[in-house]
Amino acid sequence: MPRLVLAVDGGNSKTDVALMNADGLLLSWVRGPGSALGAQRTAALVTRLAGIAARDAGLATDALARAHGAYYLAGADLPVQVDARREAVAAQQVLTSVEVGNDAWALLRLGVAAAAPAVVVVCGAGLKCVARAGDERYEFPGLGWQTGDLSGAGDFLAREAVRVAARAEDGRGPDTGLRQVILEQLAVPSVRAVAERMLAGTLAEHRLGILAPAVLDCARDGDAVASALVDSLAVEVGTLACTARRRLPGSRRDWTLVLGGGLFADPDERLLAAVRAAAPQLDTDFTVTVPAEPPVAGAALLGFDHLGFSADEAVRAGFRDAAPRLVCPEELSP
Repeated sequence: MPRLVLAVDGGNSKTDVALMNADGLLLSWVRGPGSALGAQRTAALVTRLAGIAARDAGLATDALARAHGAYYLAGADLPVQVDARREAVAAQQVLTSVEVGNDAWALLRLGVAAAAPAVVVVCGAGLKCVARAGDERYEFPGLGWQTGDLSGAGDFLAREAVRVAARAEDGRGPDTGLRQVILEQLAVPSVRAVAERMLAGTLAEHRLGILAPAVLDCARDGDAVASALVDSLAVEVGTLACTARRRLPGSRRDWTLVLGGGLFADPDERLLAAVRAAAPQLDTDFTVTVPAEPPVAGAALLGFDHLGFSADEAVRAGFRDAAPRLVCPEELSP
C-alpha cells in the first residue's frame, strides 16, 4: 500500500506538485513551468519536479517508490491523450501507482464531496467543462474551434483584444481603450505591429496572455468593446454549465457549479459577476462556488479517494495557509 500521495496539477502556465503522507499531511509543495507539453515531455518534467518535492520534504528520491501519483493535467482531454500520459509516467518507473485525468476533474473534486453531482467550468488560458453525477460523467472535448469552443478563456480574451484593437486602429471597428493597453503591455508602436512581430517570430503568441486581465479591467471601467468580449465568455460559461447538467439527467439532487482557473481567481470577481449577469439561471439551478484552495489540493483528494482513504479535512487544512516554493530553471536541468 502506498505511504505517500504525489498530487500534480499541470496547467498551461504552471505545474504544482505536492507530496503528502498517508494522513494527508502536506510535506512539500513546489511550482514549476507549465506541463501541457505532450506525453513524454510532461512525464519528464513532472518526474523532475517530484524529485525536487521529495528532497524538499527531506526524503530521498527513491521514497517516491512508496507513492501513488494523482496526475491531473491540461491537455489530457481525449482518452488517447490520457492513456499516453499514463503510459509515459509509468515508464519513468518512479511511483507505485498512478492515475491520470484532465485537470478539471481535480477542481471539481475540490469544490464538492466525492459523490455529489456537480459541473465545473475552468477559465484559465483554456476553457474546459466536465460534469459528474454518481457514476456518470460527461466531458466536453475542449479542443478548440474544431469542437465548437471559443478557443480558450484567457487565450480567447487576449486574441480578441488584439483583433478588436486592430479594427479600431484602422477604422473598421469602434474605438476602445484596449488599443492603448496593447501598446503599453506589449511595448509596440501600433496594434498592427503585433501581427508583424508575430509573423516575424519576434513576438510569441503565448505572450498575449498578459492581455486577458486587462480586458477585465477595461470592461469594469465601462469600455463597451471590452465588455462585449467579457460578456461573450460569460455567456459561454453559462451555456457549458447548463448543457453539461442536461447531459446527465439522471440525478435530481442539488447540483453544484464549481468555477475555477486564473480568471476566476480574480479577487475583484469581475468574471464571476459577468457570468451571473449573463446567465442568472445559474444561481437557481446550482449552488455556485469558487474554491479557495489551489487545484493541486483537488488532485490530492482524488488520490486519497483512489486509495480509499478519507483525508479531506487534513488535505484542505494543509493547503489553507501554505504557498508553493517556486522552482528555478537551474533545478530542472537533467
